[in-house]
Amino acid sequence: MRVPDGSRSLIFLLGLAAGGGPSVGCHRPVADQAGQAGPNPDSVKQSFAGLEKQFSDLQQSFSNLSKDVEAIPANLPGYPQLRAHFYAVEEARGVTDAKVTILSGRLGSALRSGKPDELRQVSNDIDKASHDGRQIGALYIKLLHEVMAFRRVADERKSALAASSDPSPPTKTKRSKSRH
Repeated sequence: MRVPDGSRSLIFLLGLAAGGGPSVGCHRPVADQAGQAGPNPDSVKQSFAGLEKQFSDLQQSFSNLSKDVEAIPANLPGYPQLRAHFYAVEEARGVTDAKVTILSGRLGSALRSGKPDELRQVSNDIDKASHDGRQIGALYIKLLHEVMAFRRVADERKSALAASSDPSPPTKTKRSKSRH
């Protein structure tokens, strides 16, 4: 069975929102990890700062795109599906953004505790969230292109409607003068 492209991204987003993102992490035995130093705290802080910027930029992009989506006439064929897809992706972005907020608290706690394992786990979760953000960013680009296509169609319809309702100036016809 073939799943339409829009449905695939919706399925991904639902999995992402449910916390079923890709599982990335170290699966070495605990004994191997005990001898290793934890990640560099400054490096983890820097990664988190990049993650916050990534999601701040995504939030702004989606906010701008929301205005464009709502400006499209609702009577265009396929518009309800576009709008539903936009809000599904926006919801996934919001859920992942909330995870970033939670990570902020976890990072602070891990830094205060000084436990390398906690910092390592937070670092792994930052990497996962960044990956999720890149995937949401790719979906944003697809949505942006779809919205641009809908806007072109709406503009063409508006131009065609204006041209058809704009009365052209009456043409002057020469009447032959009748001789009486």
